[in-house]
Amino acid sequence: MDVAKLGQRQLFLMKWENLEGRILKRFEQSQNVSEVIEYLVAVFVRSALCSRVISETLQALIRELFLTSEPNDTLRRYAPYFEKYCEKSEWKTIIKRLFRNEADYLACTKEARGYKEYLVKEGTLDIRQENHAYIVESFFEDMNGKRHKLTIREVDPNKAASVVTKLLQILTTLTIFETNGVRKFVKFINYEGSGKIITTAYDTRLEEVEESAQESSDKKASNVTNAKKSPKKSENANQFANETELLPKQTVTPQDKTNVTPTPATAASKQKPNAKKPSAIPKKPDTAYLRYGKTTERIEKEREDRRLERKKNKLLKKKKK
Repeated sequence: MDVAKLGQRQLFLMKWENLEGRILKRFEQSQNVSEVIEYLVAVFVRSALCSRVISETLQALIRELFLTSEPNDTLRRYAPYFEKYCEKSEWKTIIKRLFRNEADYLACTKEARGYKEYLVKEGTLDIRQENHAYIVESFFEDMNGKRHKLTIREVDPNKAASVVTKLLQILTTLTIFETNGVRKFVKFINYEGSGKIITTAYDTRLEEVEESAQESSDKKASNVTNAKKSPKKSENANQFANETELLPKQTVTPQDKTNVTPTPATAASKQKPNAKKPSAIPKKPDTAYLRYGKTTERIEKEREDRRLERKKNKLLKKKKK
């Protein structure tokens, strides 16, 4: 299947990965070196505005074109833009292949050398904000004076106006953009950079990835749960619960609580650092003085005496009479 020529829409709006593939396929079929060189210059402008690095695949194509292709005016005219993608030794060989001497090089590359520095200038404005999408809308005149609009998305808002202007003016040197044989970007008029807040977004292409990740997570969680479960532990727990239900409920007096010897299970439960303490129960008011006609102080004193007596008897190992 033949690959059609790339136009404004493909070069400035197509996703990067798809665009690189289209450029490579177009060159394989057409073997038109001049056309591909101009495609790459347009890509340089877009990548500079978006602060994006050229892929290694395109860099390999660049070296192949300049090292093996038959020299022509297009290679000579735009050569300075491609110098950074070649080794120093390679670049010396390329200069000798394309130009007769240094004077020839300076004459043929004057325009490109004037724009070259703007392709590598970093943004200096520091106005980027999170959750904002930035675009550049520019306007050009064609050979007949008709206006044409060019939109570039995902741009770097920190690029100064002078840098953006120079980058867009590079497009006026290209001949690949045309409509019905009329060149479109002949004269640069103006541009506006703007940003919009991204409130909500949805991409159907992410559905399959998310579903696959969720299934993997659920499967892993299920395996962990099954590994932790033990039939033996479950049976013991049920048996313990049944036995507990059959035991009669016993009422324990305050005196019994004092004399109770803690069982190993009870002692172990008290030693657990993570055991939760029961919520505090409001203490009932002491009404003993109403029953016995004694003062509260006397009742407390008699209780303390009895407690000391029990303690003494226990120490002396005497039986209670």
